[in-house]
Amino acid sequence: MNLWRLEWLRLVRTPRALSLAVVFLAIGLIEPVATRYVSTLLGDASHGAVIRLPKPTPADALSSYVSEATLVGLIVLVAVAASALGFDSSPGLAAFFRTRVRSMWQLVAPRFAAYAVAGALAYLLGTLAAWYETHLLIGPLPAGGLFAGVLCAAVYLALAVALTALATSLARNTVASAGLTLAILLTLPLLGDVHRIANWVPSALVGAPANLVAGTYQLSHYGPALGVAVGAGAVALALAARLLQTREI
Repeated sequence: MNLWRLEWLRLVRTPRALSLAVVFLAIGLIEPVATRYVSTLLGDASHGAVIRLPKPTPADALSSYVSEATLVGLIVLVAVAASALGFDSSPGLAAFFRTRVRSMWQLVAPRFAAYAVAGALAYLLGTLAAWYETHLLIGPLPAGGLFAGVLCAAVYLALAVALTALATSLARNTVASAGLTLAILLTLPLLGDVHRIANWVPSALVGAPANLVAGTYQLSHYGPALGVAVGAGAVALALAARLLQTREI
C-alpha cells in the first residue's frame, strides 16, 4: 500500500483541499476590497457621519489578508490536519493502519507532508488573489517581498501541522487535538514579548509577509525564527511518531 499516494488521494478527493483553497482565496479577494473602502463602510455604518482615515497602502491591504489568513485559515488547516492525523480516534481504523506499517513514521510523514504542502499552496493562492486585488484597487506590491513572505508563512503553517501531529499523539479526539494545537500556537506570541528571544520565536513569521512588502525588514531578519520553526517542527514530528509507536490502541 502506497501511503503517500493514498494520502494525496484522500486530500484531493475529499472536501479538505477544496475547503482550504476556498477559505484562503476568499480572504485574499475580500480583504483588499475591505481595506480600500473601509472609510465608506464605516461611514455607512455610522449613518452618514464623515470618517477620515489615512489613505490605505498596498502593504495595509496585504497586512489585512495576513491577519485573517493566519486566523481563519490557520484554524481550518489545523482542523483538517487533525482529522487526517487522528487515525487512532477510531480503534478499527487504528488497527487497520497500524498492522500495515513497521513504524508510525510511515503514517505520520505522508499526512504531515500532504497538509503542509496543501496549507502552503492555499496560502499562496490567497496571496496571489490579494496581490491582484491590491494592484487593481490600491497599488502594486513588490514581488520579491511578497514571495519571501509566502516562504515565511509556509514554514509557519508547516510548523502548525507538525504540532497538530504531536497533539494527536497526546489526545485521541480530533477536536481536542485541534484545540491543543491552537492553544500552543496562541501561546507562542507571548514568548515574543521577551525582547531577547523575540526574533527567535516562530510566531514572528506571522507578520513577516506584511513587513517584507513594506520594506520594514529583510528576509534575513527572520532567519532565526525560520530556523527555530524548522527545528521545532522536526522535533514535534519525531516525538509524535515515538508517542504513537508506544501508545496502545
